[in-house]
Amino acid sequence: MQNIQTVVDGTDRQSNYNDQYDEEVDKLIEWLEMMPHLPNITDRAWLRNCFIGRKHQMERTKESLDGYFCCRALINEFFGVRDPLGDDVQTAMRKTWFGFSTNLTKEGHQVIVTRNITDEDVPGRYLDQWTKYFYMCIDWNLKRITANGVIIIYDMATTNKNEVLTQVTPNFLKKSLQCSTYFPYKLIQVHFINVPPYATVIFNILKSLVPKKIQSRIFMHNNPTEVLQHIPKECVPSDLGGCDKTIKELGEFCNENIVTQRDLFTNGLLSLKADMDKKPKNANGNEQSDLFGFDGNFKQLNID
Repeated sequence: MQNIQTVVDGTDRQSNYNDQYDEEVDKLIEWLEMMPHLPNITDRAWLRNCFIGRKHQMERTKESLDGYFCCRALINEFFGVRDPLGDDVQTAMRKTWFGFSTNLTKEGHQVIVTRNITDEDVPGRYLDQWTKYFYMCIDWNLKRITANGVIIIYDMATTNKNEVLTQVTPNFLKKSLQCSTYFPYKLIQVHFINVPPYATVIFNILKSLVPKKIQSRIFMHNNPTEVLQHIPKECVPSDLGGCDKTIKELGEFCNENIVTQRDLFTNGLLSLKADMDKKPKNANGNEQSDLFGFDGNFKQLNID
């Protein structure tokens, strides 16, 4: 596996803290202490990973951290009670695999893969539960792995038609994209595979909502193995033609660790949010409009 970095069984890219970014981490800790609405974070490895994920740019890291914690305070349907044993998260675990590649690419990018296990109907808005669990998974992964960016593979082979057509609303897309904007990872590529005909309209709408620079990184494939033209096979699940573990194996590993790390989500770092009552107010705006734009329009997204 030349130029491929093992991350799960080895320690090359694990979040074992070293002092290479001590100065930058110190600046972030000091800045967080000065922000009245943001939590004080002392997890140096986590802050280091955020800084690296934002391309080693201090101001972009600060902007990302501000939006990261504010989104968690404002969007309750995605970031409310984050209990791995709660009914909503357990439903998502039962219906969907989220997995992370065992290896990083030579550029230090990690692959995130998701696939529905079943297309069963569940009460309420399942896509909100799906999104909540998705962010729990990538929050957990950000704490454990140092990556320079992420590549996402969405396998839509077992997608629930009713959920896609009735729950993927403009408001849902807007909030989802804004949360992605503030997450401290660089988005390298997104690959949709096994896309059913009825979902192509949603796919095209999604592409239209992001800048052209990001549009060029979004792909839809008729043949799932086409992802191998973009991603090293060592980073692609074996059931998609790669050499990594299966999607099920990667998903089970993630599920088990999310449950094991329950306290991290209910009382620890991954439960923290901004205190919006203490956030400095803009003279002509409010927190919701600052994050999500005005009058129903999408705020310009700066995902890269």
